[in-house]
Amino acid sequence: MNALTDGVFAIVLTLLALDLKLPETDESILALMRNDRRVFIAWLISFLLIARFWLVHHAVTARLQQCHVGTLALNFCVLGAVTLVPFSADLIGTERIAEPWSTIVFAGNVGLLSLSVGLLARHVLRGPYLLHTDQSRTVLSRHRSHHLYVLPTVATASVLLAFVQPYLAVGVLLAEFVVFAAWSGWHFQTRSRLDRTGPLASMEGSQ
Repeated sequence: MNALTDGVFAIVLTLLALDLKLPETDESILALMRNDRRVFIAWLISFLLIARFWLVHHAVTARLQQCHVGTLALNFCVLGAVTLVPFSADLIGTERIAEPWSTIVFAGNVGLLSLSVGLLARHVLRGPYLLHTDQSRTVLSRHRSHHLYVLPTVATASVLLAFVQPYLAVGVLLAEFVVFAAWSGWHFQTRSRLDRTGPLASMEGSQ
């Protein structure tokens, strides 16, 4: 399952790069890149989106000791939403963010992908014998709550804002990405600090 998932993510990342094309004109390369900057911005947003969800998917499935048909079905839902990212990102790049429906499709894609990941995390938490007994449920619970409730709500707000302020709608999604990255980094540093100080504290206590 993980081998298939990694392959799909890798292909999607490659497809994103294939959309980076410059028209064949006599203008300088810098001028062409400046004129088509929205395509590169869409690539960057999409690349970060795919990378973020690959990391979350890895965090969820790394705690599995086995899977069954339900696990595979939910994983295919995640992959289905992932394969739509190049299409929704291309809409932003070609139709521009100011076009409401391009932003709506992209935000809807983000919400669908988030729901799929959240349902997978909830499935792993609830499924009997799926989770390693020595694995903490904290990370899974955090991803379940965030991707099942928080990010879909943000995506819905972005869809509604797209009709009024398309740029603000995309800004809301980007703000969620930044907050999530900072939040995940803080949790990682806290856990690493506890892992380093835990054994020392135990040794000092025994002395």
